[in-house]
Amino acid sequence: MSIEPRAKVAPERVLPGPVPMAPETAAQQRVVQRICTRVAPDGMVVGVGELPPGGLQVWIDDPGPVGPQESWVLHHRMAREVALVGWHCEADTDRLLVLGWSAACLHNRVRLLQSGLRRLSDFEHTAQRAVQLDGRSPDDQPPAQVATAVCDSIEQRLRWPERLAELDGYDRSSGLPHLQLLLAQVTGLEAKVAGACEEHLVMARVLARAVCEHYARHSDLRRAQRDVLAETRRWVHASSMIRGSATARPSPAAGGGRPHMGLAERRIAASVINHGTPRATPAAVAPRAEHRGHEEDAR
Repeated sequence: MSIEPRAKVAPERVLPGPVPMAPETAAQQRVVQRICTRVAPDGMVVGVGELPPGGLQVWIDDPGPVGPQESWVLHHRMAREVALVGWHCEADTDRLLVLGWSAACLHNRVRLLQSGLRRLSDFEHTAQRAVQLDGRSPDDQPPAQVATAVCDSIEQRLRWPERLAELDGYDRSSGLPHLQLLLAQVTGLEAKVAGACEEHLVMARVLARAVCEHYARHSDLRRAQRDVLAETRRWVHASSMIRGSATARPSPAAGGGRPHMGLAERRIAASVINHGTPRATPAAVAPRAEHRGHEEDAR
Protein backbone atom coordinates (compact mmCIF):
# COMPACT_ATOMS: atom_id res chain seq x y z
CA MET A 1 0.00 0.00 0.00
CA SER A 2 1.59 3.14 -1.18
CA ILE A 3 1.06 6.45 0.61
CA GLU A 4 1.43 9.70 -1.23
CA PRO A 5 4.13 11.77 0.31
CA ARG A 6 2.82 14.71 2.32
CA ALA A 7 3.10 18.03 0.63
CA LYS A 8 5.35 20.61 2.20
CA VAL A 9 3.33 22.96 4.33
CA ALA A 10 3.84 26.59 3.58
CA PRO A 11 5.12 28.72 6.48
CA GLU A 12 2.42 30.38 8.49
CA ARG A 13 1.70 33.92 7.39
CA VAL A 14 2.01 36.59 10.04
CA LEU A 15 -0.70 39.18 9.51
CA PRO A 16 0.46 42.74 9.94
CA GLY A 17 -0.65 44.49 13.11
CA PRO A 18 -2.68 47.67 13.23
CA VAL A 19 -0.99 50.60 11.55
CA PRO A 20 -0.12 53.24 14.15
CA MET A 21 -1.98 56.51 13.81
CA ALA A 22 -0.02 59.40 12.35
CA PRO A 23 0.95 62.07 14.91
CA GLU A 24 -1.01 64.80 13.12
CA THR A 25 -4.11 62.56 13.01
CA ALA A 26 -3.78 61.76 16.72
CA ALA A 27 -3.53 65.48 17.51
CA GLN A 28 -6.60 66.19 15.39
CA GLN A 29 -8.46 63.41 17.18
CA ARG A 30 -7.70 64.97 20.57
CA VAL A 31 -9.00 68.35 19.41
CA VAL A 32 -12.20 66.89 17.95
CA GLN A 33 -12.71 64.85 21.13
CA ARG A 34 -12.49 67.99 23.28
CA ILE A 35 -14.93 69.92 21.09
CA CYS A 36 -17.52 67.16 20.84
CA THR A 37 -17.31 66.38 24.56
CA ARG A 38 -18.04 70.03 25.33
CA VAL A 39 -21.05 70.04 23.00
CA ALA A 40 -22.48 66.72 24.24
CA PRO A 41 -24.67 66.62 27.37
CA ASP A 42 -23.00 65.82 30.68
CA GLY A 43 -22.35 62.12 31.10
CA MET A 44 -22.70 61.24 27.42
CA VAL A 45 -19.74 59.34 25.95
CA VAL A 46 -18.50 60.43 22.52
CA GLY A 47 -16.37 58.10 20.40
CA VAL A 48 -13.81 59.40 17.91
CA GLY A 49 -11.93 57.14 15.51
CA GLU A 50 -9.92 57.27 12.33
CA LEU A 51 -11.76 57.09 9.02
CA PRO A 52 -9.95 54.66 6.67
CA PRO A 53 -9.96 56.89 3.57
CA GLY A 54 -8.73 59.81 5.66
CA GLY A 55 -10.22 61.99 8.34
CA LEU A 56 -12.14 61.14 11.49
CA GLN A 57 -15.54 59.80 12.39
CA VAL A 58 -17.46 60.73 15.53
CA TRP A 59 -20.32 58.78 17.04
CA ILE A 60 -22.31 58.69 20.27
CA ASP A 61 -20.88 55.80 22.28
CA ASP A 62 -23.47 55.88 25.06
CA PRO A 63 -24.89 52.75 26.66
CA GLY A 64 -28.29 54.35 27.08
CA PRO A 65 -30.74 54.52 24.17
CA VAL A 66 -30.51 57.66 22.07
CA GLY A 67 -33.41 58.46 19.77
CA PRO A 68 -32.85 59.21 16.07
CA GLN A 69 -33.96 62.82 16.44
CA GLU A 70 -31.71 63.47 19.43
CA SER A 71 -28.80 61.78 17.67
CA TRP A 72 -29.34 63.88 14.54
CA VAL A 73 -29.42 67.10 16.59
CA LEU A 74 -26.28 66.21 18.54
CA HIS A 75 -24.26 65.22 15.48
CA HIS A 76 -25.21 68.42 13.64
CA ARG A 77 -24.41 70.51 16.71
CA MET A 78 -21.00 68.85 16.89
CA ALA A 79 -20.53 69.42 13.15
CA ARG A 80 -21.20 73.13 13.58
CA GLU A 81 -18.65 73.51 16.39
CA VAL A 82 -15.98 71.42 14.63
CA ALA A 83 -16.53 73.31 11.36
CA LEU A 84 -15.83 76.58 13.22
CA VAL A 85 -12.22 75.39 13.54
CA GLY A 86 -11.97 75.15 9.75
CA TRP A 87 -12.70 71.49 8.87
CA HIS A 88 -15.28 70.30 6.38
CA CYS A 89 -17.88 68.17 8.19
CA GLU A 90 -20.75 65.94 7.14
CA ALA A 91 -23.31 64.72 9.69
CA ASP A 92 -26.29 62.39 9.74
CA THR A 93 -28.18 60.39 12.34
CA ASP A 94 -25.46 57.75 12.80
CA ARG A 95 -22.18 59.66 12.85
CA LEU A 96 -20.20 62.77 12.06
CA LEU A 97 -17.43 62.79 9.45
CA VAL A 98 -14.58 65.26 9.91
CA LEU A 99 -12.64 65.66 6.68
CA GLY A 100 -9.89 68.01 5.52
CA TRP A 101 -9.48 71.77 5.75
CA SER A 102 -12.14 73.86 4.00
CA ALA A 103 -11.35 77.29 2.59
CA ALA A 104 -14.94 78.42 3.23
CA CYS A 105 -14.81 77.27 6.87
CA LEU A 106 -11.44 78.96 7.41
CA HIS A 107 -12.75 82.21 5.92
CA ASN A 108 -15.68 81.96 8.30
CA ARG A 109 -13.30 81.49 11.25
CA VAL A 110 -11.36 84.58 10.18
CA ARG A 111 -14.59 86.60 10.19
CA LEU A 112 -15.55 85.26 13.62
CA LEU A 113 -12.14 86.11 15.08
CA GLN A 114 -12.22 89.61 13.63
CA SER A 115 -15.71 90.14 15.02
CA GLY A 116 -14.59 88.81 18.40
CA LEU A 117 -11.62 91.16 18.42
CA ARG A 118 -13.91 94.13 17.79
CA ARG A 119 -16.21 93.07 20.62
CA LEU A 120 -13.26 92.60 22.97
CA SER A 121 -12.21 96.21 22.40
CA ASP A 122 -15.14 97.23 24.63
CA PHE A 123 -14.20 96.87 28.31
CA GLU A 124 -17.34 98.49 29.73
CA HIS A 125 -19.38 95.30 30.28
CA THR A 126 -16.43 93.52 31.88
CA ALA A 127 -15.86 96.46 34.24
CA GLN A 128 -19.50 96.53 35.30
CA ARG A 129 -19.59 92.79 35.95
CA ALA A 130 -16.28 92.85 37.79
CA VAL A 131 -17.34 95.50 40.30
CA GLN A 132 -20.53 93.54 41.00
CA LEU A 133 -18.28 90.70 42.30
CA ASP A 134 -20.47 88.10 40.57
CA GLY A 135 -23.10 88.56 43.29
CA ARG A 136 -20.68 87.68 46.10
CA SER A 137 -20.06 89.56 49.32
CA PRO A 138 -16.55 90.34 50.59
CA ASP A 139 -17.73 89.27 54.04
CA ASP A 140 -18.21 85.65 52.94
CA GLN A 141 -14.87 85.00 51.20
CA PRO A 142 -11.32 86.41 51.21
CA PRO A 143 -10.56 88.98 48.49
CA ALA A 144 -8.36 86.50 46.58
CA GLN A 145 -11.19 83.96 46.33
CA VAL A 146 -13.67 86.66 45.31
CA ALA A 147 -11.33 87.84 42.55
CA THR A 148 -10.83 84.27 41.30
CA ALA A 149 -14.59 83.68 41.18
CA VAL A 150 -15.10 86.93 39.28
CA CYS A 151 -12.40 85.95 36.75
CA ASP A 152 -14.02 82.55 36.23
CA SER A 153 -17.38 84.20 35.58
CA ILE A 154 -15.86 86.67 33.11
CA GLU A 155 -13.98 83.88 31.33
CA GLN A 156 -17.19 81.92 30.81
CA ARG A 157 -18.88 85.00 29.41
CA LEU A 158 -16.05 85.67 26.97
CA ARG A 159 -16.31 82.07 25.60
CA TRP A 160 -13.16 82.43 23.48
CA PRO A 161 -10.66 81.24 26.13
CA GLU A 162 -12.35 77.84 26.38
CA ARG A 163 -12.51 77.41 22.61
CA LEU A 164 -8.89 78.43 22.10
CA ALA A 165 -7.76 76.11 24.90
CA GLU A 166 -9.21 73.17 22.96
CA LEU A 167 -6.58 73.78 20.26
CA ASP A 168 -3.59 73.72 22.61
CA GLY A 169 -0.74 71.58 21.28
CA TYR A 170 -2.22 71.25 17.78
CA ASP A 171 0.00 72.38 14.93
CA ARG A 172 -2.21 73.19 11.95
CA SER A 173 -0.71 72.91 8.48
CA SER A 174 -1.66 72.12 4.91
CA GLY A 175 0.13 71.16 1.73
CA LEU A 176 -1.93 73.67 -0.30
CA PRO A 177 -0.46 77.19 -0.28
CA HIS A 178 -3.77 79.08 -0.12
CA LEU A 179 -4.95 76.99 2.83
CA GLN A 180 -1.62 77.46 4.59
CA LEU A 181 -2.00 81.24 4.24
CA LEU A 182 -5.49 81.06 5.72
CA LEU A 183 -4.24 78.92 8.61
CA ALA A 184 -1.47 81.44 9.28
CA GLN A 185 -4.02 84.26 9.33
CA VAL A 186 -6.23 82.28 11.70
CA THR A 187 -3.32 81.58 14.05
CA GLY A 188 -2.36 85.25 14.17
CA LEU A 189 -5.91 86.37 14.91
CA GLU A 190 -6.25 83.72 17.60
CA ALA A 191 -3.17 85.07 19.34
CA LYS A 192 -4.66 88.58 19.30
CA VAL A 193 -8.01 87.35 20.62
CA ALA A 194 -6.26 85.36 23.38
CA GLY A 195 -4.30 88.46 24.40
CA ALA A 196 -7.45 90.59 24.44
CA CYS A 197 -9.24 88.01 26.60
CA GLU A 198 -6.32 87.99 29.02
CA GLU A 199 -6.59 91.78 29.33
CA HIS A 200 -10.26 91.44 30.29
CA LEU A 201 -9.37 88.85 32.95
CA VAL A 202 -6.57 91.03 34.33
CA MET A 203 -8.92 93.99 34.56
CA ALA A 204 -11.60 91.87 36.26
CA ARG A 205 -9.12 90.69 38.89
CA VAL A 206 -7.82 94.21 39.54
CA LEU A 207 -11.30 95.72 39.88
CA ALA A 208 -12.59 92.93 42.13
CA ARG A 209 -9.63 93.37 44.47
CA ALA A 210 -10.10 97.15 44.42
CA VAL A 211 -13.78 96.82 45.40
CA CYS A 212 -12.80 94.55 48.30
CA GLU A 213 -10.16 97.06 49.47
CA HIS A 214 -12.58 99.98 49.28
CA TYR A 215 -15.19 97.96 51.15
CA ALA A 216 -12.70 97.17 53.93
CA ARG A 217 -12.22 100.91 54.52
CA HIS A 218 -15.83 102.08 54.95
CA SER A 219 -17.96 98.86 54.92
CA ASP A 220 -20.28 100.19 52.21
CA LEU A 221 -20.36 97.80 49.25
CA ARG A 222 -22.47 100.00 46.95
CA ARG A 223 -20.20 102.96 47.54
CA ALA A 224 -17.10 100.82 46.88
CA GLN A 225 -18.55 99.56 43.61
CA ARG A 226 -19.55 103.06 42.53
CA ASP A 227 -16.18 104.60 43.38
CA VAL A 228 -14.13 101.88 41.66
CA LEU A 229 -16.27 102.01 38.51
CA ALA A 230 -15.99 105.81 38.39
CA GLU A 231 -12.20 105.62 38.67
CA THR A 232 -12.05 102.98 35.97
CA ARG A 233 -14.21 104.62 33.33
CA ARG A 234 -11.56 107.23 32.59
CA TRP A 235 -9.22 104.63 31.07
CA VAL A 236 -11.91 102.18 29.93
CA HIS A 237 -13.04 104.82 27.44
CA ALA A 238 -9.54 106.04 26.60
CA SER A 239 -9.65 104.79 22.99
CA SER A 240 -12.78 106.82 22.23
CA MET A 241 -11.15 109.86 23.83
CA ILE A 242 -8.10 109.55 21.61
CA ARG A 243 -10.20 108.84 18.53
CA GLY A 244 -12.35 111.89 19.15
CA SER A 245 -9.35 114.17 19.61
CA ALA A 246 -7.99 113.52 16.12
CA THR A 247 -8.74 116.03 13.38
CA ALA A 248 -8.45 113.81 10.33
CA ARG A 249 -8.41 110.06 10.39
CA PRO A 250 -8.38 107.86 7.31
CA SER A 251 -11.61 105.93 6.94
CA PRO A 252 -11.63 102.22 7.89
CA ALA A 253 -12.73 101.37 4.36
CA ALA A 254 -9.46 102.79 3.09
CA GLY A 255 -7.53 100.41 5.29
CA GLY A 256 -6.43 103.02 7.80
CA GLY A 257 -8.67 102.08 10.75
CA ARG A 258 -7.28 102.33 14.24
CA PRO A 259 -5.81 99.05 15.47
CA HIS A 260 -7.08 97.30 18.58
CA MET A 261 -6.18 99.33 21.68
CA GLY A 262 -5.33 97.07 24.57
CA LEU A 263 -5.65 97.62 28.28
CA ALA A 264 -2.12 98.99 28.79
CA GLU A 265 -2.51 101.45 25.90
CA ARG A 266 -5.82 102.68 27.31
CA ARG A 267 -4.33 103.36 30.74
CA ILE A 268 -1.42 105.25 29.17
CA ALA A 269 -3.79 107.22 26.96
CA ALA A 270 -5.97 108.12 29.94
CA SER A 271 -2.95 109.55 31.74
CA VAL A 272 -2.41 112.10 28.94
CA ILE A 273 -3.83 115.45 30.09
CA ASN A 274 -4.35 117.24 26.80
CA HIS A 275 -7.07 115.64 24.68
CA GLY A 276 -8.06 118.89 23.02
CA THR A 277 -8.69 119.15 19.30
CA PRO A 278 -5.90 120.99 17.49
CA ARG A 279 -7.08 123.83 15.35
CA ALA A 280 -6.34 123.37 11.63
CA THR A 281 -5.22 126.42 9.64
CA PRO A 282 -5.25 126.88 5.85
CA ALA A 283 -1.48 127.27 5.90
CA ALA A 284 -1.14 123.85 7.47
CA VAL A 285 -3.62 122.22 5.09
CA ALA A 286 -2.33 123.61 1.81
CA PRO A 287 1.13 122.01 1.88
CA ARG A 288 -0.42 118.57 2.56
CA ALA A 289 -2.69 118.86 -0.46
CA GLU A 290 0.24 119.97 -2.62
CA HIS A 291 2.37 117.11 -1.30
CA ARG A 292 -0.30 114.56 -2.23
CA GLY A 293 -0.38 115.97 -5.73
CA HIS A 294 3.37 115.49 -6.13
CA GLU A 295 3.05 111.89 -4.97
CA GLU A 296 0.27 111.20 -7.48
CA ASP A 297 2.36 112.72 -10.29
CA ALA A 298 5.30 110.57 -9.28
CA ARG A 299 3.17 107.44 -9.54
